[in-house]
Amino acid sequence: MLKKISLRSSIFLFVLVLSTSLWSQQIELRGVINDSLQQPLPFTNIIATPFADEGSITFAISDELGRYKLDLVRDITYKLEITHLGFSKGMDTITILKNTTRNFTLHESMESLEEVIIEQQMAVIVKEDTITYRVEQFNTGEERKLREVLKNLPGVEVDREGNVSVNGKKVTKLMVEGKTFFTGDTKLGVNNIPADAVAEVQALDNYSEVAFLKGLEDSDKMALNIKLKEGKKKFIFGDIEAGAGIEDRYLFHPTLFYYSPKTAINVIGDFNNIGEKAFTMSDYINFEGGYASLMDGSNSFSNIYNSDFAQFLSQRDFIYNRNEFGAGSLSQEISPSLQLDAYSIVSGGKVETRTTNEITYHTDAGLDEFRESTTSNQVFFTLSKLKLRYQPNAETDVSYDALFKTSSGDAAQHILSQTPKNVHRTQIIQEPKSHELNQYLNYNRQFSYKHTSTLTANYQYHESENVNDWLFDRPVFSGIIPFKNDGDVYNLLQNTSYQSHNARVDLKHYWVLNNLNHLYPIAGVNYLDQQYGTLDYQELDNGSINHFKESGFNNGLDFRLLDTYAGLEFKMKRGDLILKPALTYHLFDWQVRQFEEEIVNKSKGALLPALMAKYEINSSENLTFKYNLRSNFTDATRYANRLRLINFNQLFRGNEELENELAHSLSLRYYKFNMYRGLFVNGNLNYTRRLNSIRNTSIIEGIDQINTLIFTDMPENSYSGNASIAKQIKKLKFTLSGNAILADYSRIINNEIIDYNTRNYSYAVKGETRFRKLPNLELGYSQDFNNFKSDNFSNHFTQISPYANLDYDFLNDFILKADYSYNYYENEGNNQVNRFQIGNASLFYNKEDNPWSFEIDVKNIFNVHYRNSNTFNEFLITDQRIYIQPRTFLFKAAYKI
Repeated sequence: MLKKISLRSSIFLFVLVLSTSLWSQQIELRGVINDSLQQPLPFTNIIATPFADEGSITFAISDELGRYKLDLVRDITYKLEITHLGFSKGMDTITILKNTTRNFTLHESMESLEEVIIEQQMAVIVKEDTITYRVEQFNTGEERKLREVLKNLPGVEVDREGNVSVNGKKVTKLMVEGKTFFTGDTKLGVNNIPADAVAEVQALDNYSEVAFLKGLEDSDKMALNIKLKEGKKKFIFGDIEAGAGIEDRYLFHPTLFYYSPKTAINVIGDFNNIGEKAFTMSDYINFEGGYASLMDGSNSFSNIYNSDFAQFLSQRDFIYNRNEFGAGSLSQEISPSLQLDAYSIVSGGKVETRTTNEITYHTDAGLDEFRESTTSNQVFFTLSKLKLRYQPNAETDVSYDALFKTSSGDAAQHILSQTPKNVHRTQIIQEPKSHELNQYLNYNRQFSYKHTSTLTANYQYHESENVNDWLFDRPVFSGIIPFKNDGDVYNLLQNTSYQSHNARVDLKHYWVLNNLNHLYPIAGVNYLDQQYGTLDYQELDNGSINHFKESGFNNGLDFRLLDTYAGLEFKMKRGDLILKPALTYHLFDWQVRQFEEEIVNKSKGALLPALMAKYEINSSENLTFKYNLRSNFTDATRYANRLRLINFNQLFRGNEELENELAHSLSLRYYKFNMYRGLFVNGNLNYTRRLNSIRNTSIIEGIDQINTLIFTDMPENSYSGNASIAKQIKKLKFTLSGNAILADYSRIINNEIIDYNTRNYSYAVKGETRFRKLPNLELGYSQDFNNFKSDNFSNHFTQISPYANLDYDFLNDFILKADYSYNYYENEGNNQVNRFQIGNASLFYNKEDNPWSFEIDVKNIFNVHYRNSNTFNEFLITDQRIYIQPRTFLFKAAYKI
């Protein structure tokens, strides 16, 4: 514990000393900016440009009271420029020796708005839901890709994978010059668009793709639009990077972009065996409509996360990884009213993994198990989309989307399971494949200012199959699976098939009663038809087949659901408060057939209320509350009521009597940003109470499990909250964030109802510098606490992770990047402690105005062999070692076009 405290103290002591050094060199200019009537001018830009080379450009934006604050270097002369849309530019020259207050008055401009924008070139423009950044005012010279540009902008955060948030709100769409970049997902653009091509970044809150729906639909989307420099608006740019290293490591990464006013073409490739994935699980979720579509029931968590391709993408740690990725997109203006957008992505590769697990079972048997698993997976995946958008006039918007994807692969897994009584080995070979077609038609029409309608039609077709070959060294689930003695190996073959047709039509009308009251009637119908089949049998050495159907195995299920609904939403504005209550009635009809025999035919209705309330405290601060009663059905795989093997020690049976789940969901979101104080705050609170839910019940014998599903009203509550506060102090930025997830629920284990409580807390603090000519350092510290408690046992886990990241631009042409993290993990239940550290570094060289660049890159500097983690559920706790790729050296060369 003393080491932990010492490490934490060292981090903060370093930041404190660095802060003191900076404050001794800098002094403060502050004041108020007013108009000619002495009314404050919020969101006014004030830029200080030094006449001498030793200074740097300093920038500020006034707050809602017109206040500004600039950090200047003592005894240096600055040119001040004060700009605000619609006002003439203010100019001044200043040299100060101590903290100084100076106010400014701007006068209305007689020029047109367009002339003012061109002349002033303001660093930041805040206008209603749009923030525009002139990036040259924030760049430090170390930027290579768009991600580094974005990290310099106030209120913008970029994580390691390339996900972007603005003022705490996640960006869900990326555009370049108003055209969707590939799929709109931020990751591909953030990690590939060259920094020197970017002129402006626009953050568009409450974004709507259809202009006349802005203000009508309650879009909570945040979009980024990248504006290119003049020389890049009709130009081919990009770079080609290649690398090689020891142990046959290689990298080839071309990125090419062409933009013109009517045409945009993008090509990205990534071929490597160093463990870098250009296409991740989060990208896949975004292609499926994003996490929001999974939450609102329009898609299924189980279908997405349990797909074979998703499991391949989820593997973040491996002993070997080969990636082959190619993507191309085209955006073409066919005519002034017709736009074509298309993209295609091809991804493949091979992953080899190894994990070891120490498993403790909290059942009557109280067993301990050691389990080792090694896998080798190869997956091939394609995703192609075509979109046509027709806008014959300002009142009509029609679009057609077609999305086609395929996946195939093969996998081999070897499992060693060792308990005090037995040692068993299992080999599993899989050959999954699937294809899917999604089509969308959207028709939007504004008949008048008061009447606007939208029609959405969607058809989805999905087909998949998988062949599993299980090789056991002993009969499993004796008495349930009727194995016949067949030498030393017991071969179980399993074929699964899945087919789904889903057609949906949604209609919504926006009726503007007046400026303060809107009425939105809605109606729709959703038809789902799914077929799911499983076939489990034993293949004997003599070629004969041992069928399992008479023992309760095999499924041939057809699930059909018809959901018709109608409802009404009422939107009103009272001062700064927006309220939108809604009420929707659903009529559900569903049938379940097993082997052509109807076993379920039911109907029921559900009345689902919802409420949204948004309070605009001011243009940079708001509070939003949302409530709804959610209802959704599960899919055919969970209605299949006959046995099937899903793991070497798990059998599963669905339940044809399942109905629609119901859950109350409440959320409260607050965000605020204040450029004058350099303060950014956001927070979320969420609560879900399940009224009716589908839950597992488990029978545990030794390490073997038999799981089935029940439809239950057992109470279940989940609570979550997260918050962050960021403070800019001169060239330093400090961020404090926290997260909490709590849940209480019940499960049935071995025919006993057991109550559970989980408590997960975490916090993180970091400090980072924003220098132009000095090294930039980010220091952080995070701590996670996990508590799991039931009627039978409790356990507590702690993880501590300090880290440091360095960016150093030196000798004009070199950039040094390094990152380090230390991980301390403790399982207090069995007094197990694990420590590991991960480090990476790179040295980049590029002579100014030279298209060639070179880089030495080292991954896993300390050659760590594995990471530690823990998982737990209702009856077991697992301490896991995940083996990772050994140290990798790579020399890269790149040519910029």
